[in-house]
Amino acid sequence: MRRVLSITTKRAVIIGALLVGCAGLAMGAATSASGAERGAATFTIRSSLDGKTVLPHRIRWIAYPSAPVSFPGVEFLIDGKVVFANRIPPFAFGDDAKDEATRTLKTGYLVTSWLSPGEHRFTVRARGMGANRSTTAAKTIVARVLPPPATPSALAGTWQRELTTAVPPDGDVLYRAVTARPGTYRMAIDRRFIRMSGPAPRNRHIKTDYVAGAGRLTFGGPVWTGDPDEGGGCEPWGPDAGYSWAVDGNTLTIAPTNPPDTCNQRAAIVTGEWTRVG
Repeated sequence: MRRVLSITTKRAVIIGALLVGCAGLAMGAATSASGAERGAATFTIRSSLDGKTVLPHRIRWIAYPSAPVSFPGVEFLIDGKVVFANRIPPFAFGDDAKDEATRTLKTGYLVTSWLSPGEHRFTVRARGMGANRSTTAAKTIVARVLPPPATPSALAGTWQRELTTAVPPDGDVLYRAVTARPGTYRMAIDRRFIRMSGPAPRNRHIKTDYVAGAGRLTFGGPVWTGDPDEGGGCEPWGPDAGYSWAVDGNTLTIAPTNPPDTCNQRAAIVTGEWTRVG
């Protein structure tokens, strides 16, 4: 993922002024320290959530540090817990990548459906580099999260199906490192997200944003909660993809509709019949 790529910096140090007296050295040190303090004092950070008091179901969350940042990059915290970190500009929560369809840079989303309704603290934090390396800047807002819509009762629950052939990842998406192996896949649907897992280890999973209505299901992008066992699928922003759904007894049938799913691996996994197991 982009958030684990490294950033390198080059520093230039100029040494000069031989035969300087003690007074000159003291003055130079004081001047240098003052310059470093001025540099450190100017290191700040802000984010695209600044000024917001209510957050929607999903929103892009971008951090804007005033200067280059050190490892681990910009950290995104919710209620004091680090949920995501990104070392690559534009310092987006939920990663970023180039959309091959439009040739533009897109970012993922902060999806709020997993948070309890009410007020939460959203913080961006980063440590500077160079003259700012001892300075950590942070900016926090307090915003209210709305309750997510209820999931249709017939759709809610845990479902599983067998994948009989391996499905390679799409070649032009950000999250493309894993082939979907044959085996049992589970899909747990509640009002927070859809949790998808494949053959062992079962703890590894993808949380996916979605919108569901009568007979219609739209898959979105990853939902990041700070769980070390969660991952991403397809692109940081989704893409959104439409499916129909119908339940007959303990069988859930999912079929593609519009907008078509351009993530072929996801389409191969979710399309077909699922059996209720919970």
